[in-house]
Amino acid sequence: MKRFIQIAILSVAIALPNVAASQEGWIYVSQEGHQYSAKLNADGVVLESLYPVARFTGSGAMTQVITGTETLYLGRDCDAYSKVLGSGTWAWANGGFVARLEGKEIWFPRQEIDANNGLKCALR
Repeated sequence: MKRFIQIAILSVAIALPNVAASQEGWIYVSQEGHQYSAKLNADGVVLESLYPVARFTGSGAMTQVITGTETLYLGRDCDAYSKVLGSGTWAWANGGFVARLEGKEIWFPRQEIDANNGLKCALR
């Protein structure tokens, strides 16, 4: 019996690091079809596009198209940031999660993400 308990404890100890890092390596797909890899860090999650993304910035005659690899920062405090789209917030719901950045929403339907902050950023 003692041997069984030791094996059970060892199995759990080996599995726990894999659970914590399980989000790493996942590919998230936005409603626009862009694919992003995720990396968890102390501040939240960093989503980086696998391929170049084109975004419109500005308005009227000053509109520009900026193309390149996109990085979205989703913070533990529900803050969000993108170099091209600016600052904003992010939230999750049962149907996915969304980053709201200065007039632009990037939805990730039917996907869950963990920013290492529990249930803090629920969509309201």
